[in-house]
Amino acid sequence: MKRGDLILVDACVIIEAHRTGTWTALHKGFALETVETCIVEAQTGKANRINQQILDSDLRKCFQNIYAVTELERAMHAANFDGEMPALDAGELDLWIHALQRNDVWFLCGPDRASMKFGCQAGQKDKLVSLEQALSRLNIGAANLKAHYQERWLSDVKVKFTLGLH
Repeated sequence: MKRGDLILVDACVIIEAHRTGTWTALHKGFALETVETCIVEAQTGKANRINQQILDSDLRKCFQNIYAVTELERAMHAANFDGEMPALDAGELDLWIHALQRNDVWFLCGPDRASMKFGCQAGQKDKLVSLEQALSRLNIGAANLKAHYQERWLSDVKVKFTLGLH
């Protein structure tokens, strides 16, 4: 991954980057994309806990594209999924549905263990990146990132899923 690459981000990454003051660098350093569901999630729930309102109009300007996953796309994904559907929240599920339809080069940044497990099971382990890794590519230190946004956490999770330990 290098500066300017395409990164798909979930709501948690948006919130954590705002909390740590790294959002501007992140969206200026990479081509960020997401889905509508993640935009909504970033402005509700956990977003209220950072004591900083993330304005919809300001947030939307930071993305190269914001995709609206359709009910048909969700149904097609469910029909094609072999076995039980993963326990992902709505934003993560929509982000994966969108990501798996892409034919270009992309990375996905999201700190949820279930999302990372799904990515590994879907054969996308090498496309999973931590917020810390993305920021380090921009020469930005992020010492105050919560543990599950750090590279060590993601590496441990990927190894455990690869070895079938989770």
